[in-house]
Amino acid sequence: MRCPAAQRPPRAAERNLAKRPAAIRLARARTGGLPMSRPAGRRQPFRRLSLLASLLATCGTALALAFPASAGAAPHLAGVQSHVLWANVSNAEMDRQLDRMKQLGAGITRVDVGWASIEPDAKGQHDSWYLGRLDHLVQGANARGIKLLLLFAETPCWASTAPDSLKQGCRGAWWDRDVQNYAPRHMSDYADALAFVVKRYGDQVYSWEIWNEPNQDYFFHTDDPVGEYAKMVRAAYPAAKAADPRPIIVAGSLSDSDFEFTDALYRHGVKGYFDAWSIHPYSDDRSPLDTAVDSPRYSLVLGVPAVRDVMRRYGDDKPIWLTEFGWSTCNVRGPVHWQNCVDRSTQATYLKRAFRKMRTWSYVPVGIWFNLKNTSSAPDDRVGNYGLLSQDDSPKPAFAAFREIAHELQDGSSASPPPATPPPSVTPASLPPRHVLRRRHAVVHVARRDSTIVITGRAPRRVVAKLLVFRQDARTGRFERRASYRWRFAVGRHGHFRLRLHGGVFRSGTWRIVVRPTGRAHWHKAAAVLGG
Repeated sequence: MRCPAAQRPPRAAERNLAKRPAAIRLARARTGGLPMSRPAGRRQPFRRLSLLASLLATCGTALALAFPASAGAAPHLAGVQSHVLWANVSNAEMDRQLDRMKQLGAGITRVDVGWASIEPDAKGQHDSWYLGRLDHLVQGANARGIKLLLLFAETPCWASTAPDSLKQGCRGAWWDRDVQNYAPRHMSDYADALAFVVKRYGDQVYSWEIWNEPNQDYFFHTDDPVGEYAKMVRAAYPAAKAADPRPIIVAGSLSDSDFEFTDALYRHGVKGYFDAWSIHPYSDDRSPLDTAVDSPRYSLVLGVPAVRDVMRRYGDDKPIWLTEFGWSTCNVRGPVHWQNCVDRSTQATYLKRAFRKMRTWSYVPVGIWFNLKNTSSAPDDRVGNYGLLSQDDSPKPAFAAFREIAHELQDGSSASPPPATPPPSVTPASLPPRHVLRRRHAVVHVARRDSTIVITGRAPRRVVAKLLVFRQDARTGRFERRASYRWRFAVGRHGHFRLRLHGGVFRSGTWRIVVRPTGRAHWHKAAAVLGG
């Protein structure tokens, strides 16, 4: 449902409908033009439709409840993400969802806030309609005693590093051409915008999170995600603290328990530029306590200590916030774990196991469940079925499970501890430092040579890589989800590759060329755009 024209100018209404919040990438519904979301926290754009399925601009609200703290540890907060700033969510519906959180004993909410929604047209020119929506959220949450974690992401067209073929002079629906998911050209622009909202709301907002899943190309298009995100954090933190030192500034927001990306960021100097580190420890369709995985990155019980281990190596004792995790109740079952969902009873069971495990980690004061409410009624939509509530607002068993955990913790009753952390032989602390610390990058270049397309670049030596080519839809300006061309190739012993494609099919239109790893190889994908 589009917002009534009386609430804001038609242009802003149309523009804000397409905003994507952070923990979740905005997509549009298959019918009706309404936003769809995908939860943040998955490895590839294909597999996740990212566990961020939402507007990158209005991510989740999080419920919070106080856990009994161990000696010297801060009180724990449990939360639920919601999408109350989406354009199809009215202020009345926002209030109803805040009331639902209050019923669950909520203490904190996580919501995506779009930089592209606040300054859509130029630096310093703020959209009054969107700020009015944000004001309503801040007032409503504070009136109910609910803390706010606001995720700040999404680059406006004027500040984006997107190629000119996508920006098109920032005319038309640039937000449908993926412009907002490119890194900013100047990190000072992002820092200044964050400082503006931090100063505007002061201690009415408990915490701010810097971007969403920068380790996913789907949300942070750049050839150097580690270097660019490190620059963003180093620019944003002092600017936010100068605006108001009281709110907690959270950095990281990493998909899965990505301890390698964490290490790379520490090597790029992010230590000292955040108050808390955040990750999204999804466990696919497995139990949060399952240790039978090929990497700690994809296990809650292994991954959280793995990230902590990296931080300790750098002498950092800052807390870790789990700002997204959960299990979907779609009807997909198959041999590939990350594509699967669980039944409703299992979702409730895994929820309780995850939060009870969280209680044993004194360095994890915040955990946020994705999602408060389903964003789709389609039974096979993995991203749209993470909610504690169905789309019609009817509760799943996990809703009662969350409230049970809330009451259990508020009453101070002790739950039986979950199984012990897995043996040291499989934790990152026992792995050779080289395995833990290094994550390599690919580079790709594309050029037209007469009737041939030449693709050159570099990748880790002696690996098998995958080439994917996506066509841009001439009507919407967005690249198709399904690759028009796929090919596997081997990278030679020197780490360079050169590929030739017949140029006939690429004679017209705009194409996105992606080189990515196969399986779970530890290197980052690369992409380039070829104009028609």
